[in-house]
Amino acid sequence: MGDVGDTQSVHLISPQHPHQQPTTQQEGRKTTSSHQRHGRFGELARMKFVELRTFDLVNQALIFEASDCRVVGGAELYTTKAAGLDKKLYKQLDQHLTSRYHDDAALCTSLSPDSRPGTSPFGPLDQTANRRAFAYMIATLNAANPDHDFSSLRPDDFSRERSLKETMNRFNSTLQSMGRIIPRLWDVIDTQLDLRDCDIYAYQGDESPWGDEPLIWSQIYFFFNKKRKRVCYVHLRGLSRITSPKLGGGEEEADEDEEYAEFLEDMEV
Repeated sequence: MGDVGDTQSVHLISPQHPHQQPTTQQEGRKTTSSHQRHGRFGELARMKFVELRTFDLVNQALIFEASDCRVVGGAELYTTKAAGLDKKLYKQLDQHLTSRYHDDAALCTSLSPDSRPGTSPFGPLDQTANRRAFAYMIATLNAANPDHDFSSLRPDDFSRERSLKETMNRFNSTLQSMGRIIPRLWDVIDTQLDLRDCDIYAYQGDESPWGDEPLIWSQIYFFFNKKRKRVCYVHLRGLSRITSPKLGGGEEEADEDEEYAEFLEDMEV
């Protein structure tokens, strides 16, 4: 993977695990552990979070003050591998999606005998692999935002990205327009995911994953590598400077800048 851009100073804040409560000085999403979720399919969202210090460093750089808004972003890695109870729960979700598909098919038939449900961004939902991919997107959103239940989302709340390059350029352009360049952002993600082997989906639903935040704009992408059984949830959003808490820095910024710079040097070795 090539470099994202020329190196410039980035101010980093204290690392935050996706399942820790944010402080008043550090903007982030309110989270609890995934097993505390409630709702019809809350327990189905038990995607295993893969904690990596390299991702923490990138995530620190994705939270900053821009000229006209506060920017909060992140890259979070989850594994789709399931065992024991998780397999049973995913089977229940697959059965739910299968039932939903047949309901849609029956409705189409009632309206027009020759019609059938159209394809989805994941492909025809009468195929198990496509339903499973859709389920992983729901499970990722649930695991990353455990105060919300996304089990009611439909396939058309997502779109399939046409190319990796276009997706990366769109994300980079947004960062650059906010005055931020993060060196080797995509290289860091690529080491864990093999981006060229990923199916990429964008979330475009009406329901915000962050509840009632003063949201101005957002970008949400899912990089799904079937072979490696991993999903990377990459998100970026702009919040109103008037109604959202000020993003704090702290005395650790210089040390974290240096740590990120050392990490980039290690990648060159």
